[in-house]
Amino acid sequence: MVYTGPRRVKTFVSGLDEQIESGVPVGTVNIVSGTPGSMKSSFAYNLLYHNAHKIGLRGLYISMEQDVESIKAQMNRLGMAEKTNKLIVEDYESLEKKLATSEFQKIKFEHDWISRIRMYLESFDRDAVDLLVIDSLDALYALTDVENPRKELFHFFKTLRETETTCFLISEMTQNSDKFSKFGVEEFLCDGIIHLDFKRTGTILARLERYIGIIKLRNTNFSTQYFPLQHVEGRFKILTGDDLEL
Repeated sequence: MVYTGPRRVKTFVSGLDEQIESGVPVGTVNIVSGTPGSMKSSFAYNLLYHNAHKIGLRGLYISMEQDVESIKAQMNRLGMAEKTNKLIVEDYESLEKKLATSEFQKIKFEHDWISRIRMYLESFDRDAVDLLVIDSLDALYALTDVENPRKELFHFFKTLRETETTCFLISEMTQNSDKFSKFGVEEFLCDGIIHLDFKRTGTILARLERYIGIIKLRNTNFSTQYFPLQHVEGRFKILTGDDLEL
């Protein structure tokens, strides 16, 4: 029987792809949500990094919070130091320089970085980027006067889909919140929600244990279980029931 389902992008989290029909559907827009310290940025960069090195997919990581050098230094410490021309990292300053070129000077949007990012993505050739990470939505909103979230985010998500890239948008959660995004409308507009969480275990010698769960993933049969998430020897992996029994 010939498989006719959507093509997939591997997460390169050992054990996770088997829980989501071998990966995230190509061309979808997904939210990676969690509280500070849950390794959202590392998870997303890991996905781009290994797809670039092992599959040859072209990745673009846009950080609205950290500069390029600090991101690379952070990821180097996590074992992702090898360079490749398949993965480009942009930050606020590098984007601002590119958007100041004559191609974009016609439009004035000082307090509208959503429009800036939209125009930047629309300037690409259709096959220039396979995977896109925006880190984070909250930082993007802080640089934008969002007056009508439903309308403005609808057009933003529409632009992301039209690029035909597989997108991962990082979203900050507050502790004990059940909202995966700032406005809530993002959760309806996106195709998938990947939730990273942690809890403190123990008493005197307490430690943090991280977890990952798939809340939503269109066109995919997926486990609703939360799995312990570990980063060991430069690789992410989940622990399944079988692992815990061992």
